[in-house]
Amino acid sequence: MKAKRELRIASRASQLARIQAQLVGHAVEKQFSNLNITYVPVTTTGDRSAEMGNLPPKNKDDFVKEIEELLLKDEADLAVHSLKDVPSKTPDGLAVHTVLQREDPRDVLVGQANVFCLDRSAKIGTSSPRRRALLNFRFKTNNVAHIRGNVDTRLRKLDSDEYDAILLAAAGLQRMNLRDRIDAYLDPTNFIPAPCQGTLAVQFRHDDVQMASTIAPLQHLRVEAAALCEREIVLALNADCTSPIGVYCEDLGDEYALHAIVLNAAGTETLELRVNDHDPIRIASNTASSLIAMGVEELLHS
Repeated sequence: MKAKRELRIASRASQLARIQAQLVGHAVEKQFSNLNITYVPVTTTGDRSAEMGNLPPKNKDDFVKEIEELLLKDEADLAVHSLKDVPSKTPDGLAVHTVLQREDPRDVLVGQANVFCLDRSAKIGTSSPRRRALLNFRFKTNNVAHIRGNVDTRLRKLDSDEYDAILLAAAGLQRMNLRDRIDAYLDPTNFIPAPCQGTLAVQFRHDDVQMASTIAPLQHLRVEAAALCEREIVLALNADCTSPIGVYCEDLGDEYALHAIVLNAAGTETLELRVNDHDPIRIASNTASSLIAMGVEELLHS
């Protein structure tokens, strides 16, 4: 009997990250039955910081660098990430590709049924500069409080009445089978999501031809195209995870609709663009150029 091939899949150690890794692992198993999959959970620097209640890191590397090191040292074969957590620039020697269909990209409100009806004194929890700025810009909500930790931790803080409501990504709650906790979905063309929110990505050594062929059946051209569009805009603007930026490349089937918004930290000033095109790369280039010409750098540093 032919021995099964080992496949070591690394991910962050949170429950959501493990679920996402297993989604990819199960999808691979459906395509290749000769695999023996093991999962390698990693508690990253960013995770340790979050659980200690520290301020959000200024660099997404804190959530992926230890995992990337495992790949580069050949201590893991494949890493699974939420693509929104992966920096636009990745280390030499590693390839990044989207896999599976994009999950719901929307932000959701948990704890209150309608963001429009929130009392101005209601304490809303989020650690995202984008969500904080958008809450003030769209709904004139100023009582936004810092919250850290994984999804479970944030829900426990809400349930213990530390917050009146919290904002989370729909994708995470849906993947954790916690749809019943969602009280309201926010329109992604208005409350524009983080770039690549809801999109899963894998990372592996760029010269691993066998791994490239293993994940190929899990890839979807239009998901990859939309993700590339969103990431290219972030890269062109030289933005980081502290930048209040929303970018959503919506797949309309016959074309893409790009929704982009850049705000100052307070959410009192904004630049916003909506563009339709058949070519997502052209959308990215044109949108970034337009935002730069409109003074996005000054806005991001105001």
